[in-house]
Amino acid sequence: MIGQMNRLRVVAGLLAALMVSGCASWMMKGEPPEVLVTNVTPLEASAFEQRLQVDLRIRNPNDFDLAVTGIDFRLDLNGNRLARGLGNKELVVPRLSDAVTSVETSTSTLQVVRQLLSFSGNQSLTYHLTGVVHTKEGRLPFDSSGVLLEKGALSGSPAAQ
Repeated sequence: MIGQMNRLRVVAGLLAALMVSGCASWMMKGEPPEVLVTNVTPLEASAFEQRLQVDLRIRNPNDFDLAVTGIDFRLDLNGNRLARGLGNKELVVPRLSDAVTSVETSTSTLQVVRQLLSFSGNQSLTYHLTGVVHTKEGRLPFDSSGVLLEKGALSGSPAAQ
């Protein structure tokens, strides 16, 4: 009887430790932020690498400030992976508001060329953004999609002709 009580205490202690240490995001109050791509700017390039600046708008739907300590994301354009970004800039997104942060990332120059060759002016340029916003309280996953350029916006581009 005493052995069963000790086992029960050990199991309860392990469950409590797992909940406290490994699941901090479960205990976070409020809604996760919405993260949107506002701009992608090419920076310097080499034969093998293209640097990009990705501007992200972080929207905080909560009634409290969100102290962001970093961001980790994957950006796909028209269903193809473009880049993975990591940023450690700290910023505070005010309650019921938004803030823009910029992350410099890199991708393969070959990947950028493939993206350009596959794009035609008679289609929209869509994005899919997945990742995690890091805060002092834990990690908040996000997943969003949108349109960077509407169909026909680059009708004068060489790819459209």
